[in-house]
Amino acid sequence: MTTTSSRRDFLATLLHGAGSYAVAASLPGWIGVPGGRSASPAPGAYRFPQGVASGDPTPASVVLWTRVEASAGTNAPIPLVLEVSPHEDFRTLVVRRELVATAESDHTVRVLVTGLAADTRYCYRFRAGDDISAPLGRTRTAPAPDADRTVRLAFASCQSYEAGYYGVWRALLDADAAKPEDERLDLVVHLGDFIYEALGYGSARQVPPFPSGGARTGESWAGTYAVTLDDYRHLWKTYLTDPDLREARARWPFVMTWDDHEFSDDSWQAVATYGRTDTPQASRKVAANQAWFEYVPALLSGTVAPDGIASGAHDFRPVRVVDEPLAGADDTGLDRSPALRAAVASIAIHRTLRFGRHVELVLTDTRSHRSDHAIPESLGVRLSNAARYMLPQHVVELLDAGRTANGGNPPATIDAGRATIENVRRTSAPGTMLGPAQKAWWKSVMERSTATWKLWGSSVPMLPVRFDADAVGMGPTPTVFSTDAWDGYPAERRELLGFLADRKIPNVIVLSGDNHDTFAGTLSTLPGTTAGDGVAVEFSIAGISSPSVFETFADYVKPGDPTRPLIVHDETRFGGSDPRREALNVTLRWGIRSALALAASGKVDTARAIANPRQNPHLAYVDTSANGIGLVTLDGARCVTELWSCAAPRRPGAATPRRIARFERPTWRAGERVRLAEPTITGTPPFPFDVLAAADAAPSRGDG
Repeated sequence: MTTTSSRRDFLATLLHGAGSYAVAASLPGWIGVPGGRSASPAPGAYRFPQGVASGDPTPASVVLWTRVEASAGTNAPIPLVLEVSPHEDFRTLVVRRELVATAESDHTVRVLVTGLAADTRYCYRFRAGDDISAPLGRTRTAPAPDADRTVRLAFASCQSYEAGYYGVWRALLDADAAKPEDERLDLVVHLGDFIYEALGYGSARQVPPFPSGGARTGESWAGTYAVTLDDYRHLWKTYLTDPDLREARARWPFVMTWDDHEFSDDSWQAVATYGRTDTPQASRKVAANQAWFEYVPALLSGTVAPDGIASGAHDFRPVRVVDEPLAGADDTGLDRSPALRAAVASIAIHRTLRFGRHVELVLTDTRSHRSDHAIPESLGVRLSNAARYMLPQHVVELLDAGRTANGGNPPATIDAGRATIENVRRTSAPGTMLGPAQKAWWKSVMERSTATWKLWGSSVPMLPVRFDADAVGMGPTPTVFSTDAWDGYPAERRELLGFLADRKIPNVIVLSGDNHDTFAGTLSTLPGTTAGDGVAVEFSIAGISSPSVFETFADYVKPGDPTRPLIVHDETRFGGSDPRREALNVTLRWGIRSALALAASGKVDTARAIANPRQNPHLAYVDTSANGIGLVTLDGARCVTELWSCAAPRRPGAATPRRIARFERPTWRAGERVRLAEPTITGTPPFPFDVLAAADAAPSRGDG
């Protein structure tokens, strides 16, 4: 039996990071009675502008969070009281503890509350003098590992504050409140890009200038990016003043990982990639890591996976670094620079959480330990005019494979279509997204988990997204949409999917975001083959507010550009009303030839008739013009996923879904190959399937 003192010692070690506290819950029924308190300041002396939040629930604990300010604007420490109750009126408390919020953690507090009952809803609040945090905090502990219970979660990504409002969160809040208690969400999984590190990603609303003034991105849109800890804190504080986001964080426990914009666009390790050269920015990475830790209630230090596998996750550890040049990668893909290594090691966030008998949630960090992009930015610009987009598949695969390419005999030069290029990675190790330590941990978790479903939260998509340039003589191979996603690290993707196949691990679902479109499909060890040989399935969700990929491309590729028909179909040329139909959906599902046929004829049937059977056959659904969120319901028999597609939320208010794609995927046995069928759709299907559905629904000639 663990003694009280040893338990306290353990918890003190577990939460040694700045701004962290461990609080054990009292027995249910205990009523906290303040005693011996000095006179409180008058009401209004303090405020909680970023609300409250909870995160990383376990069967016996949850991490609670708030940030408090003195109305007078002082930086003095602020005494707080945390209260936790099973009741909204707080008539009975299970926790009442005194805390202090200090300027050293930007007056944030993060508290691990232990000793809670499994699968139980709790209310919580913080008091500063006579001022009470708002909105009311609600959270729920995880069901016990052996509980045979349905688990319901939402997953989300990409929420640029400047690009739009958070109406998707408002729609989810309204929908959840309308459901019976036993059908409401248990948690939200946020897959990254919770904040955007630069100003200039949109114009719907403004983030005030950075405290430091920021630094110039060097991009054509001439934004400024966060540099200092105060800059990153400024972003978190601004984003969390949004009322819909504040209410969402107060209503459900969030489980979060990050993507690139929590630090720097398309980053790797502690390296920024705004221009054509990589820029090591270790001090900036440390600042971003500290701000994330201060504002995200995550359980990191001491967490374990199935069978006691230590995750290696740990709280933020302050470190002083001086920026220095890159020193070159070692055989793990990590740059040898001591400053970069120290910055990356200042925090580790990959971890798992168990929700009853049926769900193991596995969260990875796809930024901090990845190697450089396979194609250097300066070379990518030569090949496609975009450093990390629309690059030849065979070039990506050869460079990513490094010294293992061509059976260990990599070519010295590569025919890239536009030019013959030097193989700059012929002596390098193969590319890695996870890094060796995280990859070994991931494999152990996947192999040993006894949960029915293994949900993998990957901030970037695994599904290949290709353009069949080879089918129309535009290149020797398809082009890869984005080498910043797993398409840019094909060797390790093949290794991980091969591991699932070799170990016969069933029921793996990948949840992802980042691409700013909604899609789903089957993950295979042989991408591009028929969609019946998969080892896992993936659901990728569009952003909460960030512009859709169609919207971005349609604005960028102007009328008259020869590639515009691959993106935009102008149906007004054929008697229709919409000059911006999503031809990008046609290109991704049916191929370039179909998109060109649509542009020439205006007929969807004509485009479908010449569809390329080898064009992304693993994709079951694509909607490139969407903002939205995903909902997943899991039990011992099936996974039901709903992908909400909403209009761009350019004004405040609930962003009601204009369509919901619903997938029902039963469990599959060890060794069985899986296929994800196309969804049923409520509402108007995405173009061109709306046209096909309307034609199917129209009465045939001669019908009365």
